[in-house]
Amino acid sequence: MSRGVFVFIECKEGAIRKVSFELLSKAKEVAEKVSSDSYAVLIGADVKRTAEELKTYADKIIVVDKENLKEYRWDTYTQVMEYLVKKYNPRMVFGASTVTGKDLFPRLAARLEMPIVSDAIGIDFEGDEMKIKKPLYGGKIISWVTFKGSKNTLLTFRPNTFLIEKKVVNGEIIEETIDVQKDTRVNVIGIQKAGTKKIDLQEADFIICGGRGMKSPDNFQALEEIADIMEGRAGASRAVVDAKWRDYDDQIGKSGKTVSPKLYIGCGISGALHHTMGMDTSKVIVAINKDPNAPIFQYADYGIVDDVFNILPVLKEELKKTKEEL
Repeated sequence: MSRGVFVFIECKEGAIRKVSFELLSKAKEVAEKVSSDSYAVLIGADVKRTAEELKTYADKIIVVDKENLKEYRWDTYTQVMEYLVKKYNPRMVFGASTVTGKDLFPRLAARLEMPIVSDAIGIDFEGDEMKIKKPLYGGKIISWVTFKGSKNTLLTFRPNTFLIEKKVVNGEIIEETIDVQKDTRVNVIGIQKAGTKKIDLQEADFIICGGRGMKSPDNFQALEEIADIMEGRAGASRAVVDAKWRDYDDQIGKSGKTVSPKLYIGCGISGALHHTMGMDTSKVIVAINKDPNAPIFQYADYGIVDDVFNILPVLKEELKKTKEEL
């Protein structure tokens, strides 16, 4: 019999990522609808103290703490998740539509022969039937997906899809001991980190994104200044990254990162499909482009037809004033 809703917990530099708290909040709500428990699954090394942070979000916290699980690896983490899913038989397993989630969950689906929906933006029920909300064709179509003949499913959701709510007073911590074997054909010889203290692009509530219309890499400083005012993040289109104006970590789109901020401002971006597929679920979209026929305006809630360099100084000053008044 299927029971429970699992949430795979992602950590970054020892801290639980915001998206995991979002998924835990939704998992608890879903678990109550199907009369079951919510489970947080925390994998890593020296994570028992971190598990305490999850006690107000989940009914049960499953902890797998081993030294060889310190860093995410597709082989070790897939082994652990496969073992836990087989043992606990959850009705659903939630994960984030991040680099890690996109690597781990398809592997689980193949090993467990379970259906999967990735990059979802919502979940609802009609009676006992579960429906998953998922954008298609760069957001031109919003589909509702159901599962036939299966009570166990894997789901990944875009960051910033759900609100964070504490719903449990004191979840139970369960420690699992699993013999994990590394794939000897793969050996990590080092990890090089950029060392940036920027907000994670996928978890930012405010994103101001630049395209080729910014004309040069130096002009992105204006976007950085606005992002700092709003405690958000500056992003870039693929054309900008291909031109070496910005790092790949800033790229938004099909071949970059998928984002869903509360406010997205596109500056000098045409709105090609490979870009809009990565930002079409933003809560509010503002487009600034001097071409009134630019495709980005089809996605925008608000559009400004003007040279971006006329608008950015004014936008910066107005945002400064607004922040000072708050």
